[in-house]
Amino acid sequence: MKKFLCAILVVILIFLSGFYAVYFKGFYIDFYPNKTLTTSFKTDGKNILVQNKDGQYEPMIIKGIDLPSSTANHYATDYAINYETYMRWFQLMSDMGANVIRIYTIYNDTFYDAFYDYNVNNDKPLYLLQGLQVSEWANNSRNDAYSMDFYDSLKKDCIDIVDVIHGNKIIATNKMKGSGIYTKDISSWVLGYIVGNEWNSGTIAYTNHQDYSSNYQGDYISTRDGATAFEALLADVMDTLIRYESQKYKQQRLITVNSTFDTDPFEYDSFYAKQMSKYVSIDMNHFVADESYLSGMFASYYIYDYYENFYNYFSTQQKQQLGDIINHINTSNTFTAYASLLNQYHTMPVVVSGYGYSSSRGTDRASGPLNEKQQGEALIRTYQDFIDNGLQGAFIDSWQETWEKRMWNTSYAVQVNEMKNWHDIQSESTGYGLLSFASHENTMNGSMEDWPWSQHIKNDDISLYAFSDEIGLYLYIENENLENQNDIYIPIDVTPNSGTKKDEDLNLLFSQEADFFIHIDRQAHSEIKVHSRYESLRANYLYQIQKEDPYIEYPAINDPHFVSIHSICENKNIADSTYTEEQKAQLRMHDTFWTGKLLEANEQNGTLADYAFQNNSVEIRIPWQLLNFSNPIDGMIHDDYYVHYGVESMKTSKISIGVGFEQNQMIVMDDYAIENTNELTYHEYLKESYEIVRNYWSDSL
Repeated sequence: MKKFLCAILVVILIFLSGFYAVYFKGFYIDFYPNKTLTTSFKTDGKNILVQNKDGQYEPMIIKGIDLPSSTANHYATDYAINYETYMRWFQLMSDMGANVIRIYTIYNDTFYDAFYDYNVNNDKPLYLLQGLQVSEWANNSRNDAYSMDFYDSLKKDCIDIVDVIHGNKIIATNKMKGSGIYTKDISSWVLGYIVGNEWNSGTIAYTNHQDYSSNYQGDYISTRDGATAFEALLADVMDTLIRYESQKYKQQRLITVNSTFDTDPFEYDSFYAKQMSKYVSIDMNHFVADESYLSGMFASYYIYDYYENFYNYFSTQQKQQLGDIINHINTSNTFTAYASLLNQYHTMPVVVSGYGYSSSRGTDRASGPLNEKQQGEALIRTYQDFIDNGLQGAFIDSWQETWEKRMWNTSYAVQVNEMKNWHDIQSESTGYGLLSFASHENTMNGSMEDWPWSQHIKNDDISLYAFSDEIGLYLYIENENLENQNDIYIPIDVTPNSGTKKDEDLNLLFSQEADFFIHIDRQAHSEIKVHSRYESLRANYLYQIQKEDPYIEYPAINDPHFVSIHSICENKNIADSTYTEEQKAQLRMHDTFWTGKLLEANEQNGTLADYAFQNNSVEIRIPWQLLNFSNPIDGMIHDDYYVHYGVESMKTSKISIGVGFEQNQMIVMDDYAIENTNELTYHEYLKESYEIVRNYWSDSL
């Protein structure tokens, strides 16, 4: 009996060991080494081909959509999107005309289950471009790319991802990536793999300066002369992935390495390259495929940033190498010129792996933000430019909005780790989606009938109501003579540490020390102004804007002046070699955008409207960040910048608000208790841009 139990135990251990090796570690034995390799996707010259039901290959123009893993109130790494949501989204994407989805890494098994079920039940399938990438820490660490967290992580992902799409994987825990039991074979609809997302140029340069070989000769992918050490690593990764799938599953599919302007294959004159921080390259032309690789490579670029007239800054050697290519690009539009150059430079298909426009209220461009209609129009106009210049398609970034995505010019003002919990429409990065989330349906129309609730603040001759949500503070003012008023003044007190009871510029008097006041001016521009000491831009970016230190001299705590609210803009200026040092210094100064300007509801302003009149009432929306809230969910506001030398947060539970029509008359302010938005639930809605893209993709190509 004892021997029998021991034998049973041995069998169980062997089974569990085998099970672990196969489903957790990817172990396999190739029982059919001579089985013919197959591929449903391949390249032919500049074209991408997909095999149809009859076994024939047909050209495909990619109408793609990036699908992040985040949703309202959750981090992307929570993978909180459920099965029903994925199924609903897939149908909406297909209805829009999309044919390929891009994801960035391994998602939870829920995504793959839904993707499989959607495709087996639809005659018009969606295809998948499966991504693999290193962690943000590894990409930006002090180590080179051959470190364990970078190189070893990519190699492991090669094995995991292949098994995942073939429904042959169990991932119990997966730091920063998805996990689950992957049993659905979706390989029939996986167009290919995309390696990386946005590479850190410093990591690439550091790797290339180490004593690593730039020569890699693999079974399927090798490097050409002129390749770098980092490109040799990428060739190794691609070769590993293709070899594993070829040997284990006898299938192949397309592969690419993602790139951006910072890592594009062009060399710029050193004088200009320093200004553009352009010092490394990834060139897909440096990779060569063996004849046994039946599918093929394509070049992919995430196009979100570039320099005007970039082609003027190439090195002499680069201009000589490009030859007539430069003469044949359309230089009337820099965006079009860049796409055209990429296509003519490469010997393989070129795809835009991501591009987009935001409909957020905030921006880092002096030209200002776009509303949802303008967002959609820009998306289809740019997509058509890509196709007209020979590219094989593009992926719109992105399907849904990502609240947690930080923006360089506003991240100083918010608690970035809490951004997932509220919609910061002052950050451009949160508005790229075609689908958004909201706690309620509210249109800026001059009425409070669609408000979910309200708090009555005062009711003398002027009625004032307020409510707040994940976006900001809403005000509703009603008065029988409102139509006859040219000016409406609304003081707001946020912090007890600064503010003034009067504004000497407009001769306004307040019952409390106000930090902001809204001026609705029917004869000119309306705006929200901030107390001079509570201006966050001055405290954080004065040197970049005016070359002055904000902490040498600064406004008094009760300074009787308010200033307009601006945001700092991106500086893409390039100095010429003939510039003097003074001219260069002036060129490095950043412009600002008047983000405190309030827009009235009309057809031109569309979804960017901040206020609306209706008979004797006006409705106003002020985003939280314009009121210096760093985290409205927890009631966190900015403390005194000149005590803490920057943004430190403090807690508040109320703000005070008043309203008046006349100068030199006291405006009485009363308290508004900030509601707990932690209890809000969110629904999704399609933006105007979705319908514009749907009409375009359905009628074209």
